Amino acid sequence: MTASERFGAAEAGRRRAGREAPGADGERVSGPVTIPATSSSALLDARFWLELSPWRISAAWSLAAAALAAGVGEVGRTVSPQMLALLFLLVDPLWGNIWGGLATPEALPRIRNTLQHRRPWLPYLAMGSPAARVLGMHGPSVLSVAARAWLPGVVVAMAAASAIGLEAVWATLVVLGLAVSGWLSRHVPLVSPSVLHSVVVVAAPWILGLTLFGLDPWDGHHWALVMLWTMHVWGANRCMEDVGARRGLTVMALAQAGISLMLIVGRAPLALAVLGVLWLATWAAVYRGRSLVNVQASWTAAMLVSAAAMAQSAF
Repeated sequence: MTASERFGAAEAGRRRAGREAPGADGERVSGPVTIPATSSSALLDARFWLELSPWRISAAWSLAAAALAAGVGEVGRTVSPQMLALLFLLVDPLWGNIWGGLATPEALPRIRNTLQHRRPWLPYLAMGSPAARVLGMHGPSVLSVAARAWLPGVVVAMAAASAIGLEAVWATLVVLGLAVSGWLSRHVPLVSPSVLHSVVVVAAPWILGLTLFGLDPWDGHHWALVMLWTMHVWGANRCMEDVGARRGLTVMALAQAGISLMLIVGRAPLALAVLGVLWLATWAAVYRGRSLVNVQASWTAAMLVSAAAMAQSAF
């Protein structure tokens, strides 16, 4: 081996040792990960995937319930298909990004790794400076994650809401406030995050949909149905987090009783019969001591059936 070859082999060995230096416990520790420039072609990188079960109650299904409550024909006359698609993008992925970015920031798998290895060039943000420590320049912090992953989603959501109308802008601001409250609840127990989550998932998209579809969301029976399903989702969340939680089961039972009473008053016996069959799966799972995760589709179907019944009821 020549001198140049020996020097090249030694240099390669030093590079490998720098990337995989042994840790204190003898394990290999990986160095900074270089993210390739071809990893993204966008300024605002938005990637969509199916989160959890697509059949569980979500903002998209709540918007569909609002459309059924308003009547499909009425929706077609008041909102164009293009506006309806934009409304779906706002209430489901964009509002979901606003909520999840603060309520569950640890769900962002890559942004934290990116922030951890980014070095600032400004002198007052040099490594070790007080400002760098506050802003999380030594590693990902709440502020740095929010600046890179949460605020861009807020900007896009506000732009989409502005294209829809003033009602959507106000609704987005409400969701923004709920998300901030959810983040505060992670550190200071003010309001249960399950309560805030149920409002974001059910009440906010449903009320916005009714408003844009030409109905008064504060009308008695529409408001009552929205609140009852918000209660149901909150109780269901409690039960799925803690199997057999008495408070969650009580809230679910009260919500189902209230919805049934509304259908009785509204003279919708067929819808009431369908709901009875769908809700049977919930209490069968409770009786057997099983998780309620597998019956979420029955709740979504029940919500859509009860919303459709509002358009045909005698209210």
